[in-house]
Amino acid sequence: MGKSKKRTVSTIVTMVVVAIIVLLLYFYLAFRMDLQKETSVEELSEVEKLLDKDLELNYPETPREVIKLHSNMMKTLYTELEDEEVEALALKIRELYDTEFLETKSEGDYLKDLYSEIAEWKDSDRKISYFHLVNEELEQESIIDGRKLAAVYVSYTIQEKDKFLETWRFLLRQSEEDEKWKILGWEFVPEEEEVKE
Repeated sequence: MGKSKKRTVSTIVTMVVVAIIVLLLYFYLAFRMDLQKETSVEELSEVEKLLDKDLELNYPETPREVIKLHSNMMKTLYTELEDEEVEALALKIRELYDTEFLETKSEGDYLKDLYSEIAEWKDSDRKISYFHLVNEELEQESIIDGRKLAAVYVSYTIQEKDKFLETWRFLLRQSEEDEKWKILGWEFVPEEEEVKE
């Protein structure tokens, strides 16, 4: 074979080897990135997802969305969490509360009462197994003293020895400064007053 043919063959072999290496490297990196994405998504627990939620940037827009997030946080709060997770989630929940409501109980008293209640639930083997917001048509909005108010109903399925339903009415008020809907309070709705779905 002539020098020209040897060079051509060696160039082709080199290019094929380089192409194979590039392809192998590409597939290795693509597979590794997919694996990392799957692992990071799977590793986030429900409490981590809730704690990662930035309420400054992504605050729920409607009273219904606020109560849905609050209920999801409460459902998670009454599961088996570490003390640090309970405190962090409890403080995150307080971000949904109206300033007037926050003034009724200091952060320390709130946490103390919450730990007590969680202990009671744990002793009774009680948990929120499911919740749903009651029919949207039943929600009420009004204006009092120039401030918008809204009422949202939620039914919680509580698992203890048996399952039972509890319905609660949440009152929300739109804040003056940023117009975010904040929880002003809630009350238990007795069975005879429960709203039909």
